[in-house]
Amino acid sequence: MAILTVGFNPAIDRILECPEFHIGGHQQARQIARLAAGKAANVNRALAQLGTDSIATGFVGAGEMEFFHEQLMSAGPGRILCRFVEVGGKTRENISILDPTRRLETHLRDRGFAVTSEEISLLEEKIAHALKPEDVVIFAGSLCEGLDDAYLGKLVARCRGTGARVVVDSSGGPLKAAAQEPLWLVKPNLMELRQLLGVEVPNAASAVRDAVMPLMARIENILVTRGPMGAVLFTRDGAYCARMATKDIPVRTVGCGDHLLAGFVAEAAAGRSMPDALATAMAVATARAVSQKMDEFDRATMIKAREQVVVERM
Repeated sequence: MAILTVGFNPAIDRILECPEFHIGGHQQARQIARLAAGKAANVNRALAQLGTDSIATGFVGAGEMEFFHEQLMSAGPGRILCRFVEVGGKTRENISILDPTRRLETHLRDRGFAVTSEEISLLEEKIAHALKPEDVVIFAGSLCEGLDDAYLGKLVARCRGTGARVVVDSSGGPLKAAAQEPLWLVKPNLMELRQLLGVEVPNAASAVRDAVMPLMARIENILVTRGPMGAVLFTRDGAYCARMATKDIPVRTVGCGDHLLAGFVAEAAAGRSMPDALATAMAVATARAVSQKMDEFDRATMIKAREQVVVERM
C-alpha cells in the first residue's frame, strides 16, 4: 500500500521573524527558514517524520526542482520519493511573518505558475502509473493557473477507477467539484466546510455533525478541523470529537492542518481504529504547532501530546 500526494500549486515558504511587526515603514526582520512547501509537501514531510513512506508528485518549476528534491528527500525517517512534473513557470514564493512579541502571524501568498496541456498530461500519466488498488492518493492544496475548478473532480474519478482511496484537502470550487465524487476522506476546515455547503455552520460539534450529514451519502469519512477547538470526525460507523485536555501556546499555526491530515492517514491506512487515528492526528498537529523548528516537530512532544488528547463519541 502506497501513499501518494499531489500538489498542483506548491510554494517555497520564506519565514521571517519580526518583533512588533506593523504595516508601513522600515522594520528589522530575520529569515528563520526557507522551506519547500505547499499543503502536499507539508503532508509528505509530516509522514516522513512519522516513519511512513510516501510519494510526492505534482507540478514544480524547473528552477526550484532541485530545492524540492533536496528538502523532501532529506526528511525522515520515512522516505519521500519525488516524482514531480517539471514546468516552465517559477514556483511561487510565499512569505510568513512571525511576530514573537505579540504572537501574531501574517501570511503573504503569491498566485503561482500556469501549466500547459502537455504538463497536465504528464502529471496524469505519473499518477496513473503510480496508483494501485487500495493505495491512498491525497490531493492537497489549491489548483494552479491552467486548471479549472471541475478538473479536480474529473481527476478524482479517474483515480477511483484504479481502486485507490482518494483524499481531498482543498477549498472553494475545486473542493465542491471533488465532493461530488465518492471519496474515502475529505478534510475541510470550518470555513471551507461553510463554502462547500453554502450555509453558515456554527463552531459547535453538534452543528458540524448536522451540516455534514448530506455529504455522508457519498463520502466515507469527513474530518473537520476547528482551530483551537480541535477536530471532529464523521464515519459510517460513528462520529467523534477530539480536543486537547491542555492548551500549549502555538509557535506557528501554518501547516498544522496538513500535519493533522498526515497523522490521520498514516494511522488509518495502517489499519488503526478511527478514534485512534484521530487522536494521533491531533497529537501530530499539536507537536507541529508548538515546535520551535519550522521544518519538523519533536516526536517526544507528539507522544506526550497523544496522552493529552480527549476523543469522545458523539
